[in-house]
Amino acid sequence: MEKSAFLDAMGVTRWRSADAKGKPYLIIHDTESDISQHPIVSHILALLNIELADCDFDTEMVKGMQVVWDMRKLRVRPRVAWLVSAPLKELEIGHKAKRELWQQLCLHQDKTAA
Repeated sequence: MEKSAFLDAMGVTRWRSADAKGKPYLIIHDTESDISQHPIVSHILALLNIELADCDFDTEMVKGMQVVWDMRKLRVRPRVAWLVSAPLKELEIGHKAKRELWQQLCLHQDKTAA
């Protein structure tokens, strides 16, 4: 089991220096590659009215940040993300995964508009 998944399963939060000014939003994903410039990510963030500069991308939860989007294949509780979808690679090729993400996005926007 991956160390971060093990710590997440146990409910252990990551320490972050109080001196470091963090970004308010977090997108959680499985890959170690930079997904911040991917067109799907850019499009979803634009629909949520969130600037890319306000987002941090990580493979694990970070205490104190609002999780906007969880796109990990294996998720651990608590599920606190606004959007929960299949990993980015599946979103690129899967119509069902895109449809499910779109439905969540519509529900989220309906809640925030009310």
